Amino acid sequence: MRSEEQAIEIFTADQLAELLGVNRKTIYEAASRGEIPHRRLGRRLIFERGSVLRWLRQDAPSEENTDER
Repeated sequence: MRSEEQAIEIFTADQLAELLGVNRKTIYEAASRGEIPHRRLGRRLIFERGSVLRWLRQDAPSEENTDER
């Protein structure tokens, strides 16, 4: 198998919600606002692991900026 043909890992909304520790509704709402990368397959939303990981890493606040007390 060539490197560009590597298997793509796909999550359902339920699987992604479990992975991120949030409610499924939160995933659907974020997707509807265009905040989280996804594709629509019929009536279902699917999420590609690599895209979601890149999304999580982008514009992540540094630890020193998270405590604003």
